[in-house]
Amino acid sequence: MSRMTGRVLAASLTAIAVLSAGCAQSGGERAPSTQSGAGVLRFAYTAFPSTLDPHKASTAWDELYVLPVYDRLVTITPEGEIAPMIAESWTKKGGKQIFTLRSGATFHDGTPLDAEAVRANLERAMTAQGSTAKPLLKMIKEVEAEDGELAIRFTGSEEDLLNALAHRGGALISPKAFDNPDLDRKPVGSGPYQVTDYRRDDRVVYKPFSGYYDKSSQRLKGLEMSFVNDDDTRLNGVRSGQYDATLIRPEQAGTAHDADLKVEEFLTGLVYQLNLNTGRSKFGDQRVRQALNHAVDRKTITEKLLLGSCEPTVQAAPAGHWAHEPSLASAYPYDPAKAKQLLAAAGLQNGFSFTALVWDNTAFVQLGEAIQDQFKQVGVDMKLRPMSADQSIDLYQNRGEADALVSQIGVAGPDPRLIAQQDYLKGGLNNPGDLTVERIEELAGESAAATDRAAQQAGYREIAKVAAEHAYNVPICNRKLYYAVNDKVRDFDKLLTGYDDIRVVGMG
Repeated sequence: MSRMTGRVLAASLTAIAVLSAGCAQSGGERAPSTQSGAGVLRFAYTAFPSTLDPHKASTAWDELYVLPVYDRLVTITPEGEIAPMIAESWTKKGGKQIFTLRSGATFHDGTPLDAEAVRANLERAMTAQGSTAKPLLKMIKEVEAEDGELAIRFTGSEEDLLNALAHRGGALISPKAFDNPDLDRKPVGSGPYQVTDYRRDDRVVYKPFSGYYDKSSQRLKGLEMSFVNDDDTRLNGVRSGQYDATLIRPEQAGTAHDADLKVEEFLTGLVYQLNLNTGRSKFGDQRVRQALNHAVDRKTITEKLLLGSCEPTVQAAPAGHWAHEPSLASAYPYDPAKAKQLLAAAGLQNGFSFTALVWDNTAFVQLGEAIQDQFKQVGVDMKLRPMSADQSIDLYQNRGEADALVSQIGVAGPDPRLIAQQDYLKGGLNNPGDLTVERIEELAGESAAATDRAAQQAGYREIAKVAAEHAYNVPICNRKLYYAVNDKVRDFDKLLTGYDDIRVVGMG
């Protein structure tokens, strides 16, 4: 097995995608819990999934909801090891990766999980209309199924391929369910848990799949993922016994400790960021984007607003990751005078105005207001338009109909290949203006094709430097997240140090 080297400490995809405050408004009164008893994990969370179709998921927190339902060819252990799942073993022959599959596995609807089913899934993920998994599997050139084995012809490194297959792009759906109109809320996978109840903007309830081949992965008698937007409501729910675990804000840690709850703290790969649509407003001008980066006082925001729970940054990969470029620590110091000079050079000596969407919870609105106040000092008027995470992502990423977005971005794994594809290349989800820099295009191709870590590291670090020079967006900081967990929950820290597959968690 191979080890995922350089993985940032505790970089879970949930952390990448969700702030420790709710990301959308919860609708109406909450219904009572539908499960109770020993062994049922009741998890209060800050966001609801965009879909339960893993190939069409549009938010990184979707994995927390879909991975219990869906197996992949391989998985990633909490220690960062690539490990077997549906593939019992694999070997590289020439330009192909050959997978030997376990026998006897079935989907929840009884369909055999064989090599042809895996081939069909990868083809769907790479070609289906609306698939968001395409960039995850970009290195795959051909998939063949024969005699219980699966052969994938690919470019780049073996590690990149296996890492991609371990996430939602490699999630395996029953081929009979591909065209189900309700697959987004009634998933049909082969994982240890099945969805029994789906209530939009409220909860998703799961039960163990009786035909699952690996009973050791079914550590829960049931799982209930509840969407609760209000920070105090979530924490009070854990204190009262309504929930077993929840995401909290840093300043709530003392209250959680006083209630004899365990507080799990960990560094994530997420970045708070003002995303800029280079096809709108004045953001097509590199000098304007650079000016905004100099106009932001990252140190003050992280210390005063975020209470030190965030590390200032101007790049996507966090410190400690092999793709992190140390020299960028001194890039874009807070310099309002420099910002004004750059704006004047762009013909905007009197400033300009634009509208930024912002996720509609207190924490993100406060972040937006802090940036807004600092921009005013250089003559830039940033108007804020709060809305739900799903709506804002749709308007900004999918439709390209917004000037900017105050949010947080994901650095899945963190995977620098995916960062480049989504943030810096034409057609990337976080590049709605299709800003194209020829040098980054060249480096991205070379780095993805490289098969040794040294060449990959050199390429992706250079991408980080060129991206910072062109100031695609305005990164603010990498941050920590905090969870409050009661004494019934077992191995919750393994969820945080790995990625969002809750099958590693148990109940005492």
